[in-house]
This record gives sequence, C-alpha cells and structure tokens, in this order.
Amino acid sequence: MTDVDQSGELFTMNPEMCIIHKYETYAPASGAGQRPAYPFTCFPFRETVRALYNNDDQRGWSMKEREEMIHEKIKEEDFLEMMQLRGVKQIVWNILTKGKGFTPEEIVIEPKFDLTLSDCEATVGIDFVIDLPAATFAVIRCANSGLEFWERYITAFGRAVKDYQIPFAMVTNGDDAKIIDVFSGALVGENMKDFYTRQKAMNFMKDFTKIPCPEKKLEKAKRIIYAFEGVKCPALQEDK
Repeated sequence: MTDVDQSGELFTMNPEMCIIHKYETYAPASGAGQRPAYPFTCFPFRETVRALYNNDDQRGWSMKEREEMIHEKIKEEDFLEMMQLRGVKQIVWNILTKGKGFTPEEIVIEPKFDLTLSDCEATVGIDFVIDLPAATFAVIRCANSGLEFWERYITAFGRAVKDYQIPFAMVTNGDDAKIIDVFSGALVGENMKDFYTRQKAMNFMKDFTKIPCPEKKLEKAKRIIYAFEGVKCPALQEDK
C-alpha cells in the first residue's frame, strides 16, 4: 500500500506485515547491546491500521501522525491485555483459596527475588508463590495465552530463586495449565483441576527434602529467567 504524506514524500505501508518493536538495553555475557524486549504485532487490530491508511478524512495526515495513532492503538491493546491478565489472576486466586483450600496467608502475591549471575544482578518476580510450613511448594505464573512459551521460564524460576529447588511450577490462564515437576522438568498436569489441593500438597511436603539446584544448571536457569524478564512486562509499564 502506498500513499503520500504532507511533505510529498512517497511511503509504503503494509498493515498485513506491520510489526513494531520496543527495544531495551541489556548487558549479556558477550557485552552490551540492543535486543527486542518483546514484539507488538498489529494483527489484533489490522482492520484499524488499514482504516487509518484508507480513510479519506485522514488522507492529509503525515506519516508521523499516523504512526502516533497506531502507537496509541497499540497502547490501548496492551491496556486491554493487562486488564484481562488481572482477571486471570483473580480467577487463579479464587481457585487456589476456594477450590484447592490454600489459605490466603499461604499464597504470596507478586513476590520479588534477587538473582545474582556471574556477570550481573537482577530483581525478578512471579505472580504467586505458595508457601507451606515445610517450604515453598509452588511458583505460579498467570498468562492470557501461549502457555507453552512460559514453560522454560517457570521451570527455571522454580530452580533458581531460592537456595533449594521448589517442587512445582505452573503457568495457567485460569483453566488450562502447564504444571511442571521442577526436579525432572516433566509435565505433570495440563489443567487447573490437576493442581494439588492443600491437603495433598501438605502430604507431599512431609517427605520433602530441600535440594539445591546443581551449579551448572543453576546458572543456566538464572539466565533463562533474566532473558524472559524482558518479554513479560506490559508496554504500559514504561510510562509509569
């Protein structure tokens, strides 16, 4: 699709292929650089983008004005996604407390952990952590979609954020789930119904032994968490 902006310059825009990236600076082992923190695709509002470039009332807009409008639409989409995620968190909280029997005191909301890598430090977080008297039982990440994408992240999180490996890690949309045995990395459940009740979790923890993650695997797990931290935060956070 071609058009002419107010300066008379020709530009080309294909809404079908529209991809916008946000970049952040990071310092990997190989040195500082730039990487896409996460991509925004115009796919969810492709028709809106097409309308912006086809509407006769907007033919006089400059390229900059149109790009600013698209950016606002992206922010709106992010806001909606963030609100949906809050809804997922509420659903998961209700299931854990009312369905599975965990007490509110046993569920830590959005805890933060300090990670020390060989060449840097980072503070990372997760949506929920279930702390039982013996030890932490599980870490939980909530997501609107793409649960498979977060499997490595939550497994690494369970291995690295404490001085012992947390037995279970789960990512869920409030219904479907990926429940991981952190020690083996095996998938042990694919639905919130498969997650432990408090009674079963207490029975499991009776024989639980705190086992640190092997050093080589620990460093790898920390770097997985560090890498994923750049893709999990909504773009709106940059405006706070």
